[in-house]
Amino acid sequence: MKLLSVAKSLLLQPFRQIYQTMRKRGNVDTSGSSGDKPPSVEEGYAWLKDQTGNALTRLQAVKASDSAVIIADDLYFAPIYTTFQQGVVQCLLSALDHLRFLAWSLENREHPYPYAQATVIRTAITGAATALWMADGNTPTERRLRALEFNFKDLKSRLGWLNTLAADPINQPFPPADQATFDALVVEIDKRLNWILQQATTLQSRATLFTQNTYGGQCTSDTKMVQLAGAVVPALSSGGFDPACVLSNSWQLLSGYAHARPWASLQSSKHIVKDATPDPQTGVITVAVQGDPERLLDYAFRALRVVEAGISTLEHLSA
Repeated sequence: MKLLSVAKSLLLQPFRQIYQTMRKRGNVDTSGSSGDKPPSVEEGYAWLKDQTGNALTRLQAVKASDSAVIIADDLYFAPIYTTFQQGVVQCLLSALDHLRFLAWSLENREHPYPYAQATVIRTAITGAATALWMADGNTPTERRLRALEFNFKDLKSRLGWLNTLAADPINQPFPPADQATFDALVVEIDKRLNWILQQATTLQSRATLFTQNTYGGQCTSDTKMVQLAGAVVPALSSGGFDPACVLSNSWQLLSGYAHARPWASLQSSKHIVKDATPDPQTGVITVAVQGDPERLLDYAFRALRVVEAGISTLEHLSA
């Protein structure tokens, strides 16, 4: 029970910290109150909406200067028709897209959804952490190695989708023209994957060329990216807790929602007893589940802090 209490004590810290910071800056109307009154969830929804909008404006304003270090990173990926910046920006846009939708859905629904909004935040953390992980490499080589992994996974997943599409009986056989287009696309994806393997082999000074299996097996997991993102965002730390663990713990819990794990709801949702009389055969009572708005805000602001760190890092690389 002590561990459960400690875990729950983490849930509201950032939301309350944001309130205290805004109050000190004079951004919270405290007239007619003690000034220490906790914010309402409606205020939290408004802050989330405003801050995600501000973050989007910042991101859209990023433009690399002629002397920016990111230009060389961008040119490095020309053989596979993408840029370093494109991958980082797309991940940040995805994260902000999910957080903006979250703010809208929280404002326009009487009660939060039991599961869906938690899953939205989880996706936002994943995208933001991936962007920050790529951009936060200390050297051009480290940034490029990370972006090679990102593009490898992107191409592999696209190829997997294409193969599933082709395996559908309704598509067998493809009309000749469609088959030719499909084959050409697969060849091009394989060409880009092979380029990534060659570059990764060179940058890591390996004696033997990576295969898709050996390279894929050593790629950084989403879990590790989230841990690394938390470690470089000190704003996530509160009450002496380690920021890497805080972000990782939040993401793991939200992943429980995304994968329909009952334990996640037991940990972080509201439960309303509809019928406390146990079923005579199963012992089960009837309970309704609601999302907890304060906890959802807590997780959302953690995701937003990672987005903001990613934008700051991108701005630095583009200066």
